Amino acid sequence: MHISAPGKLFLSGEWAILETGNSGIVAAVNKRVHVEIEKSKEISVSVDDFNIKNVKAEYRCGKIEWLNVNEEQKEKLVFMKGALEAAMNYLGDNKSYKIRSWGEESQIEVDGKKKKIGFGSSAASVVAAVAGVLAVNNIDITKRKNKDIIYKLSAIAHYLAQGKIGSGFDIAASTYGGIFVYKRFDPKWLEDQIKEKTIKEVAETKWTGFVVEELKIPEDFQLLIGWTKTSASTTDMIKQMNVFKTQNPENYKKLISKISDIAAESEKSWKQNNKKEILKLIQENEKALAALGKESGVNIETPDLKKLSDIANKNGGAGKLSGAGGGDCGIGVCYRKKTADKIKQEWKKAGIWVLDAEIDNDGIVVY
Repeated sequence: MHISAPGKLFLSGEWAILETGNSGIVAAVNKRVHVEIEKSKEISVSVDDFNIKNVKAEYRCGKIEWLNVNEEQKEKLVFMKGALEAAMNYLGDNKSYKIRSWGEESQIEVDGKKKKIGFGSSAASVVAAVAGVLAVNNIDITKRKNKDIIYKLSAIAHYLAQGKIGSGFDIAASTYGGIFVYKRFDPKWLEDQIKEKTIKEVAETKWTGFVVEELKIPEDFQLLIGWTKTSASTTDMIKQMNVFKTQNPENYKKLISKISDIAAESEKSWKQNNKKEILKLIQENEKALAALGKESGVNIETPDLKKLSDIANKNGGAGKLSGAGGGDCGIGVCYRKKTADKIKQEWKKAGIWVLDAEIDNDGIVVY
């Protein structure tokens, strides 16, 4: 079977989303991670993006044990391991699979070095692998209730593989597609559930805090994506932010509340299709994220991301970083093709890589 899952972009509410109860606006983008899977006599894994071919494994006591990998490969396979364990534990599965995954432009070559773009390829790979194991066992992965199961299994796998950090918004984008309001699960609640219950029980229960609510995309909505040619480690940035949160709880709360309030207003504007207000709130979101970076000392808005935002703002649109920041992607939003073309032209002049990607209305797809 052949399955794929899209990448992600954050439109509003970055960083605030890490606090339970806060919402953000998330988009799926059409840079997909693909998985081919079939039942087999032994577990065999290939990940084209890492040049890993036919690595063998055994499934013992709910764990995937690699048989022929070095430490570097083991590190690169951490998300695939988590995905297979989650899906196989859910199914109570002793079957073996041959699985291959590859991404569409999850990396780009710049000056002879491969750099990741920041579309959330690790999350998409987990979702595609989990969906693949379920699909090859005759589960209809296009049904909403089964997508919810895939989201939950993938969120558990990704959250644990990342060292119990992250909001899971990228998993949601890869699972559901389109543009939607997202509220993360309560991490403390989830950790307690994992200790007390089987993976199957956790995946089939209602999750505290978790919300995905689809938003309508206006016909004339233009989403532009610019890449700064540098990559950032979200994991490292979150660890840094957690230090600031511990040392300056009041200041942290004030800054995060500002971002959260902007995201809540953005949600209202989206539902009312208030284009002018949407653009204004994106610009406010950018300023609030820059303030959080300045106060915390975390490198959220880099000079290139600032330049990207300024160009979009000066040319009839609105710009901001997307995701944790520190590099990777920024976005421009506008409602006229002429405006979009002008922003892209100016980005190129300023050395920003314009990415050929757009909103993907489909989440998981079976071919």
